Amino acid sequence: MGGELLRSSVSESLSYTKIFYEHFPFYLSIGMTYDQYWNDDCMLVKYYREGYKLRNERKNQELWLQGLYIYEALCDVAPILHPFAKSGTRPHPYPNKPFPLTREEVKRNEKEQEKLNRQKAKALFEAWAARLKLPEEKGVSANGNNN
Repeated sequence: MGGELLRSSVSESLSYTKIFYEHFPFYLSIGMTYDQYWNDDCMLVKYYREGYKLRNERKNQELWLQGLYIYEALCDVAPILHPFAKSGTRPHPYPNKPFPLTREEVKRNEKEQEKLNRQKAKALFEAWAARLKLPEEKGVSANGNNN
C-alpha cells in the first residue's frame, strides 16, 4: 500500500508529457509552431533555444552599444551643462563616424589616423621650413637638385 503512493508520486513528478506541456509556451513565444513542437524533429527545440540565446546576446550587445553612444553624447555635452561654465564654452563635437565594432575596423581606423597624422606633420614641417628662409648653398637649388 505504501509502495503504490510512492510509485504514483514518482511517475507523476517525472511525467514527460507534463514537462513538455510546461515548456510548450516558451517555445511558442520564441517562434516555434504547434506542429513543429509536437510533430517535427525533436532536435528543433535545441536549435530554437540556441537561436533564442544568440538573439538575446545580440540584443544585449546592441543595447550596450546604444548606452555607450548615450554616455559619450552626455560626456560631450557636459561642459556646457556645468552651472559655472565660462561663457563661450562649447560641447565637444559628435563623432563623425560610428565606433568600430570589430578588430578589423579598429585596425583600419588606426591606420587611417596614422596616415592623417603623418600628412599633418608633413604639412607642418614644410610650413616651418618655408618660414626659415635659409640661404641657398652654391650648386644646390631650393628643391635639392645640383646646378
